[in-house]
Amino acid sequence: MSLGLVHELTAELSLATSGVGFIARCLDRLVERLELTDAIAVLHDPVLGPQIFTAGRRPLPVDTVPSLLLDRGAGIHTEPTTLDHAADLEAIRHLCEVAFRLDRLQHESLHDPLTGLHNRRGFDAQLVQAVSRAQRHRLTFAHVLLDLDGFKSINDRLGHQRGDAVLRGVGERLRLGLRAGDVAARVGGDEFALIVHVGDEPELLPVLDRLGERSVLRDEVDDVGWTVGISICPDDGATAEELYRIADKRLYEAKSLRKGANDGRSP
Repeated sequence: MSLGLVHELTAELSLATSGVGFIARCLDRLVERLELTDAIAVLHDPVLGPQIFTAGRRPLPVDTVPSLLLDRGAGIHTEPTTLDHAADLEAIRHLCEVAFRLDRLQHESLHDPLTGLHNRRGFDAQLVQAVSRAQRHRLTFAHVLLDLDGFKSINDRLGHQRGDAVLRGVGERLRLGLRAGDVAARVGGDEFALIVHVGDEPELLPVLDRLGERSVLRDEVDDVGWTVGISICPDDGATAEELYRIADKRLYEAKSLRKGANDGRSP
């Protein structure tokens, strides 16, 4: 093998769009180049800990995992063993760890660490993609902004730890309540956003009702409702910016109406 494959993979890493995909290609190329029967990468990630990848992306028997982690440790393990290429395998292990770390960092840059949902940046990218798909295939979807009601009171009364627990609970409620293909995000302190694939607003309302069911979570999360602003693509806008602007405007109007109604009930 010499260093030929290492140089090839180093060049490919700079162009890779998926770290996990790059690792799979590394192992497959090793098996092919060295005429191996198997190759397994055991990588160490400083955040997620040990990660195991196999040539051909085949599943590993559960009983083999402890021996891989404890007996062999981090590295590229081949069958048969190839001691003549130890330096090259170590270089490839390093490339694979860099690729995995890039995947993790990209994921973290697009997701909210508290709820695990998309963050504003990740949601914006999802919204642009949804608009593009809707235009290509003449689809309709709803863009929804949710602003939590009474969240500041929970933070003030019970502290930020309890407030964080409420946000995590709301995030879980959204994750459990949406269908495959829909998107949920936390886009602000107590503001969430959704992409829901429905034909029109009447079709959306049962989805929002289901998300708001009190039986999903307990404690303070049950006492947190939300005000919504909705825009429908393509009826209300043909770009992500238009959809966001209209939903935000309708959210503000709905909150103003609710505040006015509450003020009217005040003694």
